[in-house]
Order: sequence, then C-alpha cells, then structure tokens
Amino acid sequence: MSEIRRPFHQFTPDDDRIWSMLWDHQIANCQRHACRLWLDGLHTLGLQRERIPDFDALSRRLYDRVGWELVSTDVVYSDGQTWFEHLARRQFLVTEYIRSEDELLYTPLPDIWHDTFGHLPLMADQQYADYIERFAHIALRYTPDERKSLGSLWWYTIEFGFLIEDGDMKALGAGLMSSPGELEHALSDTVEKTPFSIAAFEGISPSPHQMHTRLFILDSIEQLKTSAPQWVAYHDSLTAHNAV
Repeated sequence: MSEIRRPFHQFTPDDDRIWSMLWDHQIANCQRHACRLWLDGLHTLGLQRERIPDFDALSRRLYDRVGWELVSTDVVYSDGQTWFEHLARRQFLVTEYIRSEDELLYTPLPDIWHDTFGHLPLMADQQYADYIERFAHIALRYTPDERKSLGSLWWYTIEFGFLIEDGDMKALGAGLMSSPGELEHALSDTVEKTPFSIAAFEGISPSPHQMHTRLFILDSIEQLKTSAPQWVAYHDSLTAHNAV
C-alpha cells in the first residue's frame, strides 16, 4: 500500500444529487430482487442515499474487512489487462465519472454508481472477494484473445448473472443492481433466462451497448465460485482438441 496513488476525486453537490436520484430509482428494486450476499454487503459498507461515499474511508473499511483496497482512476473503461492486474493485487478500480441525469435508467459506461452500488457490496464478502482475485490470476495466464470467453463468463455472472436462492431467482450481477432499466428489462419475459453453462460462453460476444436478450441463472453462489476453474478445464480441453 506504499505506492503513490491518484487522489480520490472530490465529487460535487450536483454529483451527490445524481447519486441520490439513482438510489431512489433502484433501492426498492434491489431490496426486492437482489441476492442476500449483495444486501448484506450494502449494510456492511454503510452506503447511504444522501451522498457519494468518502472513498478513503470506504477503502479502509474494505481493507480491514477483506484485505482489498480501492484505487482511483480517471479511465472510464479500463482495458481488461489493466483491470485484471489490479484485481490480482486486491485493488478495485473506481472511476471518477458519474452518469448524467438523462442516463439514470441506463448507461453503457461503468460509472461511480455502478462501481460502488453495484460491485462493492458483493466485495465486502471474503469468499466472494477471494474468488475475484482467483479469477484475475486465471485471466492473466491467457492472452486477451485466449481469454475472450472468460470475459463472457465474467459478463454473464459478475455483471449480469442471476442465481437461485431459497427457490427464487435473485439478481447477482453488479450491472443489474446498478441499472434500473437493465434490471427491469432482465426480469421481463422478453429476456430468455437459461441455466448456467460453461460451454455457452465460448460462442457469446456480449455488448455493453444494448439490452440483453439472454441471461443465465446459477444454481447457487457456490457454483459461481467454481466457475472460473471450470472454464479453465473446459477451455483448455477444447483448445487441445482443436489443435489435434
């Protein structure tokens, strides 16, 4: 933790107003549809409606709990290599950008609301945070081209996954938690919800610029924690077979 860091961005009262509007749009939806892991994390971190958090204080809280820290970045959409290199060091990048008022329901860019409200409650759980670190180390073993379908696995679980909890389908993905429009759309009958399948990700190229037509349901949080190693076994066997 001794390296020189970019200071956390100081958000304005207008930014806080956007944050509060997003909170009002989404908190009831998440309380109804989010998985227990996310709900517990929201309480643990003490995120509030009134303002964007103090990220120095939030980083200390996260570090004391799970051994991770927050790192400020002015890059809105970090490339995969940079993203995974930080995650492998237990560093979660938080962007300085917050969406505009006319993008409350949906934005394709990962802003401070998505990073904080979507991801960080989940990161407050030690086993989940450890899984994210393992995922990053696995990703760094492959080139960007080789890990393309691993990126799809991340997208359809960490960002937009569902899981079964006490017999009900609950939202797990940070993208669902942070996007009022995306969550409403994902829960509708226009989106096909299918059981989780490692094989499916080899042929899917997700796009952040359009709503989904198909999403996946994990049968438990335990299935998520084993999914990246399962990808390694499946992908490597497929690669070896194709090389013959």
